[in-house]
Amino acid sequence: MKGFIVSLRRAKNEDMIVTLLEEHALRSYYRFYGARHSILQLGYLIDYEREEESRFMPRLRRVSHLGFPWLYRRNRLMLWQQFVALFEPHLRDAEELDPFYFELLLGAARRWERQNPKRIVCESAWKLLEFEGRIHTPEHCYICEKPLEDSVALMQALLPVHPECIYGAALPRAKVEEFLRTGKTTLMEDGEVEYLYGIVSKGF
Repeated sequence: MKGFIVSLRRAKNEDMIVTLLEEHALRSYYRFYGARHSILQLGYLIDYEREEESRFMPRLRRVSHLGFPWLYRRNRLMLWQQFVALFEPHLRDAEELDPFYFELLLGAARRWERQNPKRIVCESAWKLLEFEGRIHTPEHCYICEKPLEDSVALMQALLPVHPECIYGAALPRAKVEEFLRTGKTTLMEDGEVEYLYGIVSKGF
């Protein structure tokens, strides 16, 4: 089996509870302290075996790390871990998952080495929201419901609003419309992507 580590929690006696985003589910496993923990890092893609434990939760056995070349570039790894951490709170209540979420992370990981990670995060967030039917076109403010003007701010989940309604910064409406229509950051300057990344980092 394969999965991305999206959460790590300490249990008793330094054991670990590991939450994995698998192809069809988000599952938690128990990992004993006696087993080597160094291979378990947030964001890692691992191959493993599942050992059922009827009294508690399944155990994680025979773990091996499926690496990517950028993992040894500290800044890229930190950005990756921050991105991956967004998935556990978003998906924790789902009983069964579409393979979309696993494939989204896998596709992002494969692009992480050669492209700007913050642009990948923004475009991946758009793909997720579009898949879930949650993209809002920037016509009316999500808060006051009045028509939007030439500058548009964004809230968590890329909800378009008047900048004065949230006392926040804004982007040109044309660029927001282009991004929400296509999911591409190609026409955005790095500073604009930084703004968008800050919004996405608050959660899906």
